[in-house]
Order: sequence, then C-alpha cells, then structure tokens
Amino acid sequence: MSVETPPWAASQDEGSNMRVGQIVCACPASMPRADISDKRFTLAAGFGLAVLAQALVLTVLPEQSRLMAPTAERIGWPFALLLIGAAAASFPAALLVDSFGRRAAFGLGASLGAAGGALCAFSIGKGNFFGLCLGGFWLGLAQGFALFYRHIAAQGVPRDGLIVLAGGAGAALLAPLFVSAAASPGATLLTAAGLHIAALALSVRLPHAIIGKPGESESRISRGFVIVTIAGALAWFVMSAGMLHGPLTLAVCSAAPAFIGGAMGWHLFSMYGPAALAARWPALFPPLPAAGMGLAIMLAGAAAVLAGASVASVTAGLLAIGVGWGAVNVASLRLLHEGARPSRLVLALHDLCLLGAAAAGALAM
Repeated sequence: MSVETPPWAASQDEGSNMRVGQIVCACPASMPRADISDKRFTLAAGFGLAVLAQALVLTVLPEQSRLMAPTAERIGWPFALLLIGAAAASFPAALLVDSFGRRAAFGLGASLGAAGGALCAFSIGKGNFFGLCLGGFWLGLAQGFALFYRHIAAQGVPRDGLIVLAGGAGAALLAPLFVSAAASPGATLLTAAGLHIAALALSVRLPHAIIGKPGESESRISRGFVIVTIAGALAWFVMSAGMLHGPLTLAVCSAAPAFIGGAMGWHLFSMYGPAALAARWPALFPPLPAAGMGLAIMLAGAAAVLAGASVASVTAGLLAIGVGWGAVNVASLRLLHEGARPSRLVLALHDLCLLGAAAAGALAM
C-alpha cells in the first residue's frame, strides 16, 4: 500500500522543514510590487490628520497648563512631555515599521493619540495636572509615529515626502473651524482624540510593510547628516519655545480663544506651507541656502514672540517661526533622501535629535 505525498508537503530536497505555526508567503515571487508613491496621498492624509490634532492640542494645552500647574516652574511640563514622547517614539516607530509594517505601526501611534486626547480632556475636567502630563506624553508618542510618514514617502522620491509635509498645511487651515465648533478646552481635546481615531481608520488602507524594490541604504553617519541634523535641531528648539510662549503671551494679552486657535492654525500652516511650494517648485528651495535663511527668519520671529509687545507682533512672530521652520525642514528632507537612501535607524536618530532639541527648548525658555 503506497501513500501519496500531499501536494502541500514540503520537500526535504528543498530544505524547507515545515513546523506547526510557521507562516509562509503564498504569493508568487513574480507578483508585481506596488510603488510607495501610489500611497503618498494616503500618507499625506494620515499626516494631515495628525497635524490637525496637534493644532487643536496646542491651542488649549499651554493655557490649561498655566491654570492647572501647582507651581510656575511646572507650566511647561505637559508641553515638554509631549515633545519627549515624540522623541521617545522615534526608534520604536522605525523598528515597528520594519518588524510589523506600516499598518500596525501607524495604527499603534494613532491609538496612543486617541487615548492621550481623551485623558487630557478628562484631566481638565477633574483638575488633575498629573493626568494632563501623562496625556500630553501619549499625544507626543502619537506625533513621533506620525512624523515617520514623511520618511516613508520620501524613500521612494524625496518629492513624495514634501507632498506628505504639504498635507499638514491643508489640515492646519481647518484648525480655527474645529476650535470654534468645540467651544471648550475639553471638547477641543476630545475632537483631537477623534481625529486620531480617523487616522487609525485610514492606516488600515496602508500595506503591511515596505513595498517596492529596496534601494541601497546608508547606515553610517555622514557629514551631510550631521549638518542637516544640527540645523534641524536648532529649528525645532526655537519652534518649541515659540509654540509654548506664543499662546501664553496671546492669552496674557487678552486674546480670545478663537483668535489663539486661528493664530496657531496659521502658525502650523506657515510651518508646512513651504513644503507645498517646494513640491511644486523645488528650485525655490536650494537646500543649504534655504536652511540658513530659515534659521535667520526663525530667530527674528522668536525675538518678536519673546518681546510680547502686542497681539499683532506675537502673531507675526509665530508666522515667521513657522515659515523658517518649514524652510529648514524642506532642506533637511531633501538632503537626507537625495542620493543614498538612509537606513531606518539613521532616520530615527535624526528625529530623536530634532525632538530632543524641541523638548529642551520647551524646558529652557
């Protein structure tokens, strides 16, 4: 009596010993692979939702921190923890994208943002400063994951990364509308949580892992990497100080909450607007001159915000900080991704340096 070998059984000659629970790919090796650029608009939409949620959080977080902080020295803690959370997510985001794919990584980040927004809203209702700090940290983790959208897109073509950044500009324009509709700080934070839930729903449209032919990746730290990282760190340091002190100064100057929300929305629009221009007309932003000019504009804007002479001057300073930050980040993204493709760990180190500098700016200023 002879027993036929089932067609699914692995051949010993092929060296594949199947075991219980082993996962194998049933897709033929010749299956065509999709280009990451096919998903760039989905990536831009996910990043835009994260930026809009960030705009809503930044509208209310500094003022609520001022009202709830037990001492004046702790006013900056929630905002600083938001940035520390973003920095802490840099390496996990890079590793999870490699290990579990984009869908799982960005879904996890959006889930943390939804939980953080809800916790911040609950903490404001209960007057719990510790809960506000923890919620800010979770929101920062979500932002750290969302920042990786630009790197994922730019690995195909650097211009695709600029398109993702430009998605933040369009989303920022909606911030005043959402702030006016929410009408209270708690409702604004719950709206931010809802936007992260929308980003979670959008993340399931992404493929599981990197799709497309992998290029050559550069894992060593080059001189260009050091230059763009230092310039970016300076830009993020100034930006975080302006984001913390700008809304507080406007509130002290008796600006209405709707006006503060509008000012922060335009501030974020000015941050991501240069990316839209660079995606359409890249010749307008030669990397090294753009980085130098951007830093100079940021310093002028920071001086206006810190002086706090009037509502108009503070608002103009916030816009200048945003424009300069956008120019520096356009330059950084192009210099990082043009030529040899940087490895995920190198990109994570870059983001860690930027967000660490942002946290230092929030604590130092």
